[in-house]
Order: sequence, then C-alpha cells, then structure tokens
Amino acid sequence: MKIFGPISLSAFFYYIFRSISIVLLAFLTYTECAFITDRFTVEDGRFDMKIPLIGSSIQADYQFSDILTITLILIFGILLLYLLSNIFKALKKTVIFNKGIIKNLKLLTILNLIIGPVLNFLIHYPIMHKTEFRNIHNLILLIIFGMISLFLTYVFQKGFSVQSENDLTI
Repeated sequence: MKIFGPISLSAFFYYIFRSISIVLLAFLTYTECAFITDRFTVEDGRFDMKIPLIGSSIQADYQFSDILTITLILIFGILLLYLLSNIFKALKKTVIFNKGIIKNLKLLTILNLIIGPVLNFLIHYPIMHKTEFRNIHNLILLIIFGMISLFLTYVFQKGFSVQSENDLTI
C-alpha cells in the first residue's frame, strides 16, 4: 500500500482521524446539552450521565471544575484530531508539499507547544486546585509532539520552496 496519494495509508488515517473527531464532537455536544437540560442523575455528590447507543455512563464529582475539565479536554482532543485529519488529507494529494499541510502543521505546533501546556497548567492549578504536579508526563509528551510538528513544518516549508523553484525552472 502506498503512503501518499488518493488510495493510500494517508487516506486511511484521514478517514480514521476525521471520524473520531466527529464522534468526539457529537459526544461533547451531547454532554453539554445533557448538562444544560439536566439529563443526568446526582447521587452522593456525583453525577451519572447515561450515554446512548453504547449503554455506558459517565460518572464524576458534580462540581463545576470537573465538568469544565471534561469539556476542555474534549475540545483539545477534537482540535488535535481534526488538525491531524487535515494533515493526512493534504497528504492524499498528488503533490504533498503544499500550503495546506504547512498551515495545518503550524496550527498543530501552536496547539501542542502553547495551547496544550497552558491548558494543562490551567486544569491542574486554577481549575482543579491541585498542589502537586504528578502528571508531568502529559506535558512532556505535548512538548515532544509539538517539537516534532515544528520540525516537520520546517521540512515541508523547505520542500515547498524547492518544489516551487523546480516548477519555475521547467
């Protein structure tokens, strides 16, 4: 199987990541609508929200901080998967060094190097009021992923400029 092109591994990953981001968006919409319309039960200070179609439920402390944390993490995950699907969508094209992939790689870099660590800090300290920082591995993974996407951005920018120069000489 080819890696790039219309019928390739990148097309497969495009459909997978886009599908997961759509499912997460539907899940986020459902949970927010359930919180707004009180479609959950509260017992012993914990909420229990039934998830349709899969027969499972979400249970957590019924506090604003927990609900806000769930919402922020879902939004971050949706954005991450959507950007990844856009990158793989750009890799489906016959010319892989294009402006679309560079733009999405820049957005992915910003998401992982700036928004992710800020969100991680906000969730741990001001929102959840934690005094220890035991989940440092999540922050390290965000920064590593951001650095990889930063390097890929510069590789694709260089490839795009070389391809543009070659197109002009022909």
